[in-house]
Amino acid sequence: MDDLENLNRQIAAHWLGRLDADQEAYLDYTSVCLGQLTHSAPEMTRLLDCLKQEDLSALLVAKLNRRYLKFARLAANEALAGKLDMLVRLGITLEQAELLRNLTDEEIDRLAFGWGGPIVQFAAQAFRRGVALHAQAGKHHATAFVAARVAGTRGERA
Repeated sequence: MDDLENLNRQIAAHWLGRLDADQEAYLDYTSVCLGQLTHSAPEMTRLLDCLKQEDLSALLVAKLNRRYLKFARLAANEALAGKLDMLVRLGITLEQAELLRNLTDEEIDRLAFGWGGPIVQFAAQAFRRGVALHAQAGKHHATAFVAARVAGTRGERA
């Protein structure tokens, strides 16, 4: 779970910059990924076919993308063994999981460096709402985030 918390911190910090104490506390309560992979497996496959291994200047974004993709690939491998919990937490479809499970480290790097921006979209509005609540309500909000993420964070912009 520490890996998911660290991934959430990196995603939030990418969009918000330095996190304050309330934001850090909210991240401790959140049991799902605050970033959501919004691109289909065919979209990622098409891009992967077009990309060459290049050193792009957006190193921080590439590192975020790589971290997310590797974490998602681990979750996809666990799903193959019947453990779907992390797929639900990450909001990944079975089709996306199948693609991710089969990616090599080189392919993950090509996607991470070649995507042209973050590969996940930050649920900024839901995050800000949760942070604004007092601690106990924030805990409940973060716990309920998994139920609301499907309906409330698709297409949300920071």
